Order: sequence, then structure tokens, then C-alpha cells
Amino acid sequence: MSSTDRAILARRALLDTLRVANLLDRRGGALARREGITSAQWLTLGLLSQVGEQGMTPTELCRQLCVSKQNMTGMIVRLEKKGLIERQPEPRDRRSFRVAATDKGAKMVQNLEDDGREFFSRQVDMLEEESLQNMSDSLARVLEALREEERGDRRGSRRNGSHSSRGSQSKAE
Repeated sequence: MSSTDRAILARRALLDTLRVANLLDRRGGALARREGITSAQWLTLGLLSQVGEQGMTPTELCRQLCVSKQNMTGMIVRLEKKGLIERQPEPRDRRSFRVAATDKGAKMVQNLEDDGREFFSRQVDMLEEESLQNMSDSLARVLEALREEERGDRRGSRRNGSHSSRGSQSKAE
């Protein structure tokens, strides 16, 4: 395959990925709105439900969900007001805290996953298990490459005296 053909294929794959993500976000958002939350809040609650009682720090959440600290701070406040998460003191650093899903938050995630399971399964039914695994592995590699590039951008901007977080702003809600 020529480098031009590879570039065209890469562009198509990335654009298809963005379109799929947008459509899944739209559908997930519709499910989440029935529970009074956004799709980004659902993702946050889902991650916190997976890790259980130990919870996560806001910084860990930002890294995992690829959102800015500002967006995560607002999301934590809103989810806490709804009683879906709770703050816990960070044992190793009293200036920091962890957040964990409450029972109410974990139950909401379970309800949303039950509602969404059939829809999301239908979207990939035509793919064999090996194809799904390849897709998951490939997307994970692209995600890691993007995260590495973003870390490099931030390190470079700090060296240059800029505090811009270009690329780290993600729509959290």
C-alpha cells in the first residue's frame, strides 16, 4: 500500500470512528437524559462503579475520560448534588480527595447498562469476536498515541512558558 493510500485509509478510519462516537454519544445521551444525567456523567459514574469503594481522584478521572480538570470539577459538583457520587478523604494526601459512586449512582449505572445493552449489542452483532477484539485493540493503541502526543504538547508548552492545555479540553457535558 502506498503512503498516499495509507493516509487516505487512516483518515477514513478516524472519521468513521468520530462518526460512530457521535452517534453512540447521541444514543447514550438519550438514555442518560431519561435518568436526568448527561452521557459524560454516565461515563464518569460507570467508571466509578467499576472501581468500587476505593473510588478515584479527580486527576485519575480526567486521565481516564480525557477531559479537562475544569470540566471534571463541574461534573463532580453536579453528580454530588444529585447524590450519585460522594467525596472521600485521600489517605495519602489530606489536601486531596477521592470520589466514589454512591449506591444510588451504582444503581443508576446498572439501570442504564440494562437499558443500553440490547442497543449497543445490536450495533456490533455483525462482527465476529476476533474483529471486535482487533477493533478494541486498535482503538486502544490510537488512544494511547493521542494521550502520549498530548502529554508531549503539555510538556513542550510548559518549557515555553505557556500554560495552555491545547487539546485537553474535551466536552464533558
